[in-house]
Amino acid sequence: MTDVRRTTPPDLRPRTTSDEPSRPYGSGGLPTWWRPIIRGLGGFAVTVAVTACVAYASLILGGTSQAPSNQRATWWGVASAAPIAPQTATASGITVTGESAVTVQPDVAYLTMGIRTEARTAREATDLNATQASAVIDALKRAGVPATGIRTSGLSLNPIFTPRPPNDNRPPAISSYEAINQVSVTIDDITRSGEIYDAAVNAGANSAGNLRFGVRNERDVTRQALEQAAADARGKADAIASGLGIKVTGVAMASDDGGGIVRTETSDMVAPRALAAPAGPPTPVQSGELTFRGRVRVTFGTSN
Repeated sequence: MTDVRRTTPPDLRPRTTSDEPSRPYGSGGLPTWWRPIIRGLGGFAVTVAVTACVAYASLILGGTSQAPSNQRATWWGVASAAPIAPQTATASGITVTGESAVTVQPDVAYLTMGIRTEARTAREATDLNATQASAVIDALKRAGVPATGIRTSGLSLNPIFTPRPPNDNRPPAISSYEAINQVSVTIDDITRSGEIYDAAVNAGANSAGNLRFGVRNERDVTRQALEQAAADARGKADAIASGLGIKVTGVAMASDDGGGIVRTETSDMVAPRALAAPAGPPTPVQSGELTFRGRVRVTFGTSN
């Protein structure tokens, strides 16, 4: 009887570690200790696990060595925000306010007088006012005021109502009318201001007047005040720069910061004397002085 033995072809026999002493890795390029895992989980699960491990190692090792310290990736792959360096803006300059006061004597006066008349009808009031205003204008001319220095600055006609008792609901009734003619006068010789005022009153001006003083070259005085204010600003800037140990190099910005005229004058004069009153002493008028104030704001450039 023939002895038939079951044999396995040599190429299909399982290999042992003794057969391959120089190959630490088995099939697929993986260590032999991975084989039980491969058998238990399957090839797909192993592939996913290996991929995750490789990605994690790349983030930790590669990201750490290549990215800046303030932008290294976290383990979940989100870059950390880099801190913003503080920035400061420095402006080299000194800002000061310069002031000045220029005092001058006035050389012109402006007088405003009113002629007020009242009558039963509007026509009568305006006619009476026209006659009285003409007399005032003629008196001003006789006092030496040229026609170019006399100007009508206001005309008005207003009804005057009869007062009603508090419990009377009837519409108010007109009792009379008042007409007002306002005349403005330019007086070149300010020493005659009181005299001209009296001439207007004696001729029929009977409404409160106003007298103010000025200078003909007001623009020139204003510029002078601004020039002095600018010089004052430069002096202040130089003093500040000297104390700080720096130098003024020029002007970066300059502006007129306001000013004006401080008047010392007679204004809102009392009501003129009644036309029928006897002539008294001349009205005293003091012209005083005018002070023009300048104010500028300047920013000077500086250097060390």
